[in-house]
Amino acid sequence: MKPIYLTLLLGLLSLLPATACPLCKKNQPAGFANITHGVGPQNGFDYVMLYGSIGVVVITLGLLVWFVLRPDHATVQPADFQIT
Repeated sequence: MKPIYLTLLLGLLSLLPATACPLCKKNQPAGFANITHGVGPQNGFDYVMLYGSIGVVVITLGLLVWFVLRPDHATVQPADFQIT
């Protein structure tokens, strides 16, 4: 029973917000202030990479939800009947 409580406690502690220190908060751009440590994105390429990775994550999450809710097994042929 104790491992369950320990797991629950660790899960709740991981939900606490991880915010930046005052120096990092001051050095970050306005849209990214108080999110994380470091200076944040500094040029256009950093923003392209950031928003591109956010887009990939959103598309992946959308496809995950789509295929979990609508698996559509009726149109898939079994491997025995496929012609290769």
